[in-house]
Amino acid sequence: MKKLLSVMLIVVMVFAMTACGNSSDAEYPDGTITSIVNFSAGGGSDLAARALCDKAAELMGCTITTTNITGGSGTVGAAELANEDPDGYTIGFVPTASMALTPLFVDGANYTVDDFDYICGFGQYGYGIVVNNDSEFKSMDDVIAAMKKGTLKFGITGYPQPFAMYELANQVGGSVEAVSYPSTTDMITDVMGGFLDICVADEASFAAYVRSGDVTLLAGCCEDRWISGPDVPTLLELGYDVKLEAYLAMVAPKGIDADKLAILRDAFETAAQDKKFIEIMNNANQHVSFMTGEDYEAFMKEKAVEFKDLYAKYGTN
Repeated sequence: MKKLLSVMLIVVMVFAMTACGNSSDAEYPDGTITSIVNFSAGGGSDLAARALCDKAAELMGCTITTTNITGGSGTVGAAELANEDPDGYTIGFVPTASMALTPLFVDGANYTVDDFDYICGFGQYGYGIVVNNDSEFKSMDDVIAAMKKGTLKFGITGYPQPFAMYELANQVGGSVEAVSYPSTTDMITDVMGGFLDICVADEASFAAYVRSGDVTLLAGCCEDRWISGPDVPTLLELGYDVKLEAYLAMVAPKGIDADKLAILRDAFETAAQDKKFIEIMNNANQHVSFMTGEDYEAFMKEKAVEFKDLYAKYGTN
């Protein structure tokens, strides 16, 4: 009888331990998740990431708080995230350029695309060539004529924007030089004031000025046309093999438990289909474009090679 009771006790203990283990897995997340955003609070990327995280948190039954860690053209926040414990309770927003391009020329960015696990890509940055309304450039033909005649200076605020003009100049036999601005506000001010004729700009920052007629969009630099400039063709449509691809994305430190990663991926994929989130993205002139974690990881590894080649070819000029 005692032997039977002992066997039964062991069975109960084993069952309890197994049940507890399964319960622990099923309970994730059972605490607050921190999302690191590598840009300033209030910007388009920050607002998009917060909106997506809010919906994902609702779906997972938890809270996701956002911490903005800026500096180093986005590399400080990315490096901080890469060094966090991969316990599933720290994730982050790190877009394409900050992940695979900026570390090539920013000191201290000691991470690579292999230092992260990928949750999803959820939107594409829209880039385009914008000019002052009183500029001599009325079409891309005028721009190309100018870069063939001499070195054409153009404004940027970050990467990969300049590669569009570098590649275009290379294809048509022209010469260009990037003028770097510390902020979009500074560049917008100079374009509208006539101090800068032309720039490569992101749609989220310039859309309002394009719609109001304060500046003119000559061409899009991405595969799709601008939401705010549906009648303006892309460089691809104009016959130039120039395309910029950069995604808004959510990632985690490398080594996160596979089950936890799957839960995050499922929640964020569903969140990206939420009508409220899509409305927020559209209102911010952000292109909704979802990519699964597996697909985005493959995309990033391709981009790492492409950006390395472009950097070797053009540098940061």
